[in-house]
Amino acid sequence: MISYRLLIAIPVLALAGVFLLVRSMNRLSLRAQFLVLLGLGVSIGFIFLIMVQMTQFPQWFGVSLIVVVFIASLFGTLIFLCSMAQEDKKTEDEARASLLQNPPDSGFPTSHPTRHSP
Repeated sequence: MISYRLLIAIPVLALAGVFLLVRSMNRLSLRAQFLVLLGLGVSIGFIFLIMVQMTQFPQWFGVSLIVVVFIASLFGTLIFLCSMAQEDKKTEDEARASLLQNPPDSGFPTSHPTRHSP
């Protein structure tokens, strides 16, 4: 049987680990941020499955773990969406800069009048 000290230490350590993971998400690429969010979602489902299947599993312990992961998922989603917006703006600025440097040939005649010789 697991001691109650260990049961209390696990959510505290999970809170610290998830906090550090979400805090470091700003430095990760978009794909890695998405994978972190996917992992948080899977872990919520896994914790819920364990709570339902194991009758001797303390309910307060499972609920505390789910609350920790759910709140971290909210902050992780906010960071992910902000990173996506920054990436989109960066891509748009690069496209605008390349368009200004090399304007495409539109295929229309120039607006300068041409002289016709008789």
